[in-house]
Formats: sequence, C-alpha cells, structure tokens
Amino acid sequence: MKVGILIQARMGSTRLPGKIALPFGDTTILGFMLERLKFSKLQENVVVLTTEENIDDKTEEIAKKNGVSVFRGSTSDLIQRYLKAAKQYNLDIIVRLTGDCPLIDSKIIDSMVNFFLYNEGRVEFFTNCFQRTFARGMDVEIFTLSLLEKLDLICHLPYEREHIVPYVEENTGEFKFFEYPNERDDSKYRLTIDTIEDYETLKSCISYFSSKEFSYNDLIQMIEQNPSIIRNQTVHHKAYTE
Repeated sequence: MKVGILIQARMGSTRLPGKIALPFGDTTILGFMLERLKFSKLQENVVVLTTEENIDDKTEEIAKKNGVSVFRGSTSDLIQRYLKAAKQYNLDIIVRLTGDCPLIDSKIIDSMVNFFLYNEGRVEFFTNCFQRTFARGMDVEIFTLSLLEKLDLICHLPYEREHIVPYVEENTGEFKFFEYPNERDDSKYRLTIDTIEDYETLKSCISYFSSKEFSYNDLIQMIEQNPSIIRNQTVHHKAYTE
C-alpha cells in the first residue's frame, strides 16, 4: 500500500492573500511546513497540490525549492485535484494536509499512518479534527483512494467538492470512520494561519525554538508557560459554507 502526503496550498487566500509565501523564520510559511515534514517517515512521498492559475507559479517555486513535487489542478474542485494527484502518484492511501498549518508535527502524522496501516481494511477515513482535541493547525485526515472515488460520485454541492470532507463529517455512519484523540483538550488554541493575528502569533511561537525540530507537546508547553504569546483567541474559523 503506497501512502503519500498531499498538501493543498494556494496563493489566492481570501482573508490573507499570498499567506503561504509570507516570511516565516528563515523561509516562508509553506517552506517552513515542508521543512518540518522532512522529519516524517513519509518525507519521500510529499506532493504540494496547487491550482493552475498563474499566481500559483509562486507556490510551485516554493515547493520545488524544498525538493517537493507539485501537482496543479482545479481551483475550486478539490476532490478532483486530490483524485487526479493520487492517481498520478499511484497512491492507495492519502494523508491530506493544508498549507496554512506550518507547525504540523510529523510525529502525529506518522502515528496516525501507523494506525491506519495496522487496521487496513477496517478503516477508510481517519482524522484528528472532527471532534477536536488537538489545537487547530494540527489537522490530519487520512483516507483511501477508494473513499475519495466514492466522494467524487456522491458529492455534488460546491462546498462539498471544495472542502472534500463535509459529506464524511455529516454522514460518518456510512464509512469505516475513526477519530484520533489527543490525550488532553487543546482545542482552544489556534495554530493555523488564516489572518494577520494568526500570522503574528505563530511567528512569535517559532521564535522560542532554535530549530524546526520541535514537537507538538513542546509547542503546547511553551504556550502554557508564555500565555501572552497567543493573540488570536478571537479569530473566527470559517465554516465550510462561508
């Protein structure tokens, strides 16, 4: 079973345009994320999925600078973008990440992949972000190619095709579905980048670490010791239909 990490990323963000290319440490937001993924066991199977729009030539440039392959597809139909990329790279199992989560912890990804493979045939969709216990920004979704093919057939509403997982979240009983819980509830923390407040908060967070190889637990411990660093508590997270 071939497993790959597919990261959706684009320059055309509505709330913070061009965010993935903003300076972040000694690189960019997307660059930082890609460097952290080099600590994953799947580091050789990472692909950035972006759009065919000219503005995303920059996205491709950042990915290739980090030695990561790029697939370009539909802007709004993410089901098709993921499906075509998965087939091009011969993936049986897809780890879905988003490019606005630069602090994602490879240990979480690897642990979830191990569970998925151990339970092969008994699970087709595995996530840590429906009943949220991890901080927002540690979002990982793992699913089979066959599940993605099912969604391609049954999802017709624009928001279902853009966000891929709403149908699964609304109909978990139809799928071999499992959740990956955190050992504590950190859902109050936002460690993703949608707004300038998020950006400033995460820049402050990484300034506490001398390298990019810090864990999720290191990050939460640092925040708890320095609570004033969090300046994005009031940021509203957009719903699928917004």
